[in-house]
Amino acid sequence: MPMIRRRTLLPLIALAAVCVADAATVPSAAAQQAGRLPPQITHAELRPGWQAENGVHVAALHLRLADGWKTYWRIPGDAGIAPQFDWTRSQNAASVRARWPRPVVFEQNGFRSIGYENELVLPLEVTPRRADRPVALQGKITIGICQDICVPVDLSLAQVLRGSGAPDALIAGALRQGSEPAAAAGLGRVVCRITPGSDGVELELRAQLPRQRGQETLVMELPGTEYWLSQASTRREGGELIAQALVRGIGNGPVGIERASVAFTILTEDRMLTHRGCSGG
Repeated sequence: MPMIRRRTLLPLIALAAVCVADAATVPSAAAQQAGRLPPQITHAELRPGWQAENGVHVAALHLRLADGWKTYWRIPGDAGIAPQFDWTRSQNAASVRARWPRPVVFEQNGFRSIGYENELVLPLEVTPRRADRPVALQGKITIGICQDICVPVDLSLAQVLRGSGAPDALIAGALRQGSEPAAAAGLGRVVCRITPGSDGVELELRAQLPRQRGQETLVMELPGTEYWLSQASTRREGGELIAQALVRGIGNGPVGIERASVAFTILTEDRMLTHRGCSGG
């Protein structure tokens, strides 16, 4: 089972911070663009979007990258850098939830990573504490961008979300690229086999699923644990999609896996399928 390796990282690049005292002082998106960006990022902003009938604001992080540069999905793969978000300085925001669009799987220098090339529009569902008041959305964001090397980048962005807003075709398009239940693609029985070994625990997942278009990549997760999980190898045997990964406990301690909590995402040419739970067998 291959181990996760990292490319050499350049020193952290700190980008211009946008400080916000209250909603009235938040600069516009155009003003944010006056901040200094590295040449690999040509555009970075929070798009205000619109407010849904339930009071939730649908905003987005919008990044454009120079040709050939990529950034990463929430699970970056072998050589990527997992994105991190801090929204704690926001005002009147009870929660901020990212709605990731479908990424692509790519290989560079012998590593497999998962992410986005040239552009990322990441929808954000922002639930206000009071729906009748503006939200001063402030984000400290750390992302990785990669070409031949990986560079971690810090962004500080802000935007006021007020009123009903307006339709945004970019955000709407990204939402259409979101995940869907794997059952919609005909997922049947899912079996997990857990085998202890000298180097950790091998987790094998076998999912009954009709063959999808193009390459099929299965990404496993163990939510709520701090276990180290290798990137899964994926193969197909007839009507079954099979993935294997190595799991290690903290400090190589014991590993306990609850099958009901095993989650996975299947990435294909045109779909992102998700499911949680498996049975023994």
